[in-house]
Order: sequence, then C-alpha cells, then structure tokens
Amino acid sequence: MKILVKFCLFLCLLSCGNSEENIDNVEQDSSLPSFSKEQKQKLKFTEYLLDSKVKTYTKSWVKYNELERIVDNLKQANLTYFKENHEILETFINDLKESVPEELNTPSIMSRLIALETKLYKLESVVNLSNSTPETMMSTIREVLVSFSNLNLQMNKKIERESQKIIKP
Repeated sequence: MKILVKFCLFLCLLSCGNSEENIDNVEQDSSLPSFSKEQKQKLKFTEYLLDSKVKTYTKSWVKYNELERIVDNLKQANLTYFKENHEILETFINDLKESVPEELNTPSIMSRLIALETKLYKLESVVNLSNSTPETMMSTIREVLVSFSNLNLQMNKKIERESQKIIKP
C-alpha cells in the first residue's frame, strides 16, 4: 500500500513539472511578431470605403461587419484571429459567402469574395508557419487589405451602376 501511495505521489510531482514546461511552450508558440509604425506605414494601398448607399445594405449583413472588425485588427497588425483558428475561419468565410444580401449577390462581388477568401487562407498559413519572416507577413497582410478594399469598390460600383437612370433613345 505504501508503494502505491509513493508511486501516485511520484506521478503527481512528475506531471506538475511537465505542465510548467508546457505552459512555457504555449507562451512561446502563441507569440506573434509585433510590427513597428514604420512597417505599418509601408502597407501602401488604395483603401476604398463603402458608399452610404452600400452601407444601408451591409448594415444588416452581420458577417460583413465581422469582416470589417477583422480587417481593422489587421491594420493594427493584430493576427490573433488567424493563429491556429482554421475551423472558425473556414466557417466564417462560408457564412460570409452564403449571407450576401440579395442586392449585392452578383458574380462580380462573389468573385471578389472568393479572392478575399484566398488571401485570408494564405494569411492564415503564413501566420501559422514557424519560419515566416516579418516581410512575408506584411506582404500577405497587404494582400488581404487590398482584396478587402477591392470588394468594397466592387460593391460601390454595383450600387452606383444601378442608381444611374439612363434612358435609351
């Protein structure tokens, strides 16, 4: 009986030592690179904002509003959403594409969503690589931001085109 108690005590002490090492490893793995203000300013691209007419359609589009928050975090170089989060990202993208408002559901806008999807998956893979460089990371973030901006531009153009009343002779 004494041997069994000593063995259990030994296992408890052994497992306690392992958990501290695991905590240290998790903290090291979850550390994401930080970027300076100069690096953030190097992300030069033309940012298109939504027109007020388009905002009326996107106001009730919950997944688009969530996408805007993700993009705002990217602008601050906050990549925690993409760190080991594949299932949630995949579900989010599928929900985003399925919940497009009817007024905005056109092939041109869907193609921009697919392009954005590709860039988001690329960013996720770069973030989760252990040997990715800050330059690669910044380049991929820029690609996502450009893709999101192009989606906004396409939605603006679609609503603008519809609002034009051209009378054919």
